[in-house]
Amino acid sequence: MIHTFELFIPVISEDLQHLFSLYGVKLNNYRYIRAAVKKLNSKMKKVYPAYAIVRTWEHVDGVWYLQMKVDAIKMLNRGTITEEDYVLVECDIRKFLNRHFGDSDYFDFHTLTRIDYKLDAKLLEPRDRELLFKLLEKYTVRFAYKEKIKWGKDETGNPLKYETSQYHKCKSTELIIYDKEEERISNGEEIQPYDIGRLRYELRLKNSHLNSMKREDKGGKGRPKKLKTYFSKKLWKEYMEKHVIPIVHTGDYYKITEAEKKISNSSLSQRKKESLRKFLVMISKGNIDTPLKKSKEEGGISKPTHRQYLRDLANLGINPILIPKNISTENYTSFPSFLGNPFKI
Repeated sequence: MIHTFELFIPVISEDLQHLFSLYGVKLNNYRYIRAAVKKLNSKMKKVYPAYAIVRTWEHVDGVWYLQMKVDAIKMLNRGTITEEDYVLVECDIRKFLNRHFGDSDYFDFHTLTRIDYKLDAKLLEPRDRELLFKLLEKYTVRFAYKEKIKWGKDETGNPLKYETSQYHKCKSTELIIYDKEEERISNGEEIQPYDIGRLRYELRLKNSHLNSMKREDKGGKGRPKKLKTYFSKKLWKEYMEKHVIPIVHTGDYYKITEAEKKISNSSLSQRKKESLRKFLVMISKGNIDTPLKKSKEEGGISKPTHRQYLRDLANLGINPILIPKNISTENYTSFPSFLGNPFKI
């Protein structure tokens, strides 16, 4: 349910100095505090791998603010973190603060600035994971201001296509879907038992989103920016349904022949069955947005009809993205005609 989160806390100047001195980092030796923080993290992570200092800054009243990132998975050393684990997480943070500042009460004044929700799905076959990422390429380019990012840059600055991950991002939220094993390998990290065969759906709620949810007006929920508030299974489920399902959709993946059988055996009218088949074929030849871009003469449909067809397919348990009849890659020459949708909540 939870992966990582960030929070900032106010600390007095003497305690901040003490934090650096604990790891032998002399602030006077650094021109910029950022360099000192980098050195601090390199030493601190050897002892506390779940913690990192993101940045520090001084407020006008002389109080310092410390922004801290916490990896709940590394903290508890397991892949599944639930609402019931909140007590353990808070206790560990208080121990960390007490060890470094001599006072755990700092946690009482924390402000949550980011939280990453996740769902780990099990897909043990590498071939299935490769197929899924091929299918994901046909998903919508933009949803609720989130834009799909297909390309990045490698270490030398050259274009790099994401083959085992997909990003959908905007200023306030990000969705990243990635192969956990491949991510470990690319980062030069050891694959943990809870990473094997895992596909991760990670929804990142950034500070601007948390700020808007704190508001009492303009669509806000009056939701406090506290860790315990967001450490909620109900809230996790609400976010996953609102931000992830409209992008990845429900229903399993089929080749056209199998999808046609399910549609044919349904109680829908003959006209609707024919329309759904045309809808699937049009998506298969382009992407999920193609029916919206076509003219009426070319078989294009309106947004309300597009949404209705997606609901019809969801009710039948069919994902709108079909498995191509003949698909092969550099690694595999054949793929299954059915793939269960790993995203299930």
